[in-house]
Amino acid sequence: MSRLFAYMGNDQDRVKCALHPAHKLLVADGAAQSSFDAWGLGFYQGGEVLLQRRPKPPTEPVDFYALVKDLRTDAIIGHVRQGTVGQPKNENTHPFRFRSWLFAHHGTVPSFDAVRDELLSAVPDFLRRNIRGQTDSEHLFHVMLAFLHDAGRLDDPNVSTAHVAAAVRGALALVEKAAGKSAADAMECALALTNGRVLAVTRHGGPVYLQERTSMHDCAVCREPPPRDKRMDHDHLRSVLVVADVAPPTPDLKFVEVPDRTLLVISHDLKVEQLPLAA
Repeated sequence: MSRLFAYMGNDQDRVKCALHPAHKLLVADGAAQSSFDAWGLGFYQGGEVLLQRRPKPPTEPVDFYALVKDLRTDAIIGHVRQGTVGQPKNENTHPFRFRSWLFAHHGTVPSFDAVRDELLSAVPDFLRRNIRGQTDSEHLFHVMLAFLHDAGRLDDPNVSTAHVAAAVRGALALVEKAAGKSAADAMECALALTNGRVLAVTRHGGPVYLQERTSMHDCAVCREPPPRDKRMDHDHLRSVLVVADVAPPTPDLKFVEVPDRTLLVISHDLKVEQLPLAA
């Protein structure tokens, strides 16, 4: 189990502004903290894909807002792990990366030890060699990469949302085939997959919440303090934030709960499509 969030925006200099209203949702703490065993961040900056991973139990709440607010980026995935498969070490810590792709996962592939070989049978050797750890999540990621490779889109920076959706659906269909429909129906699966330009997120089981921002008025970060007390608006600012495994956000934050068994695909221009998770 875990905590998971994914963010895309249109202004890499306004991460702290876009995320500030929901900053409390980006803190992983509370009763579950004692079972957290690792955390990580993945983001895009200056044409590079960067990872920050801590494969050890946190001694205090993991405040993702504090960690990302000064980044210059337009795409982030953050994850706190409550491990079910694999020990807490760097190669088992989310997000996982292959070339331009990042992936994080909340949930557990059912009967993973029994279905692992069948999942790997769909993964070409060059991708298999990139699997460093033991987690079901990293294997699921590489199945999705295999579907993108088969479609000729693994290294396409302009890959369409349709191809990404097909890769996610194909991988989950393979899990269902290997584990059985009843086991797959019962699993919890929230995942985030991105190459920095397209983002896919699923809800299967536990709640996932979506916030779409089309502008920001009276930014709490940029407001000038008294005596000027001058407000600052960011009319151009657009962003998408998805969070999983959190308490329901308060109404003022304008999140919507994603319907169960839904696949969200977000394009580079931040258009959000809600699709059935099954093809």
